Amino acid sequence: MTVLGIDGGGSKTKFLLEDDNGLEIARLETGPSNWLSAGAAAARESILEGLSQLPEPPDVVCGGFAGAGRPESAAFYRDCLQQALPRARVLVETDAFIAYIGAIGIRPGVLLIAGTGSIAVGRREDGFMVRAGGWGPYFGDEGSGHWIGREAVRTALRAYDAGEFPEFVSAVERGLGLRSITDAPLAWRKGNADVRLVASLAESIFQQYPAEPANRILNEAAAHLRTLVETAVRKVGAPACPLSVAGSVAAHPIMQKLLGLSASPPQHPPERGAIIWARSTL
Repeated sequence: MTVLGIDGGGSKTKFLLEDDNGLEIARLETGPSNWLSAGAAAARESILEGLSQLPEPPDVVCGGFAGAGRPESAAFYRDCLQQALPRARVLVETDAFIAYIGAIGIRPGVLLIAGTGSIAVGRREDGFMVRAGGWGPYFGDEGSGHWIGREAVRTALRAYDAGEFPEFVSAVERGLGLRSITDAPLAWRKGNADVRLVASLAESIFQQYPAEPANRILNEAAAHLRTLVETAVRKVGAPACPLSVAGSVAAHPIMQKLLGLSASPPQHPPERGAIIWARSTL
């Protein structure tokens, strides 16, 4: 029995096909499949493109997709997969869920994910999944790459006004591709500064550390991420549960030092987590 795991996100979609013995048959990557951000047509195209490149159709497919916690989103992904694979058993979960299973397994624990966005997900002893954060770039995602980037722009604008931190201001300008930080508000209004571009500023801020104001921004980000972990651990109800961290921000060596958490890297990538979960349901 072949099992296909899919990790569908806002920038790319990863596919992993394994045989009965857990041996890899195929691994590939296509474009974004978050239908809320990329659009339904683009999301469907990314999924179908990946399925068309498989050497054989899977018997079981488990896809973890951004936004699949909402019924309408889950229905979109389920229909997309089932229409393309009419004979396959189809499972649809959230991208955070399969990331958790890949990182920690089916046992209780907490996974902190901080890349473009941020969320902490946990699994209780009874199998119930809990979460903290993950509310998007406008109302949440504290401590994420987008949060760091947005705070960097705000700080750079204040520094420009005060004539302070010229190196920091220049780093933010370069990161956004602006001639002057004063162009940032107009770029926002015109829609030229999307979430991923702003989030990409995080790497520039890491490079500025430990100088101010990068030091302050990153310490505040770490405090937000620790709060997510503490909230998720409390919801899981097991203070000594396993903890793992994933994502470009949470896994960055500087952020690891600032977080000060006893955490392990993920055991497997999310697409393998989807396969592990699918096999557990057979």
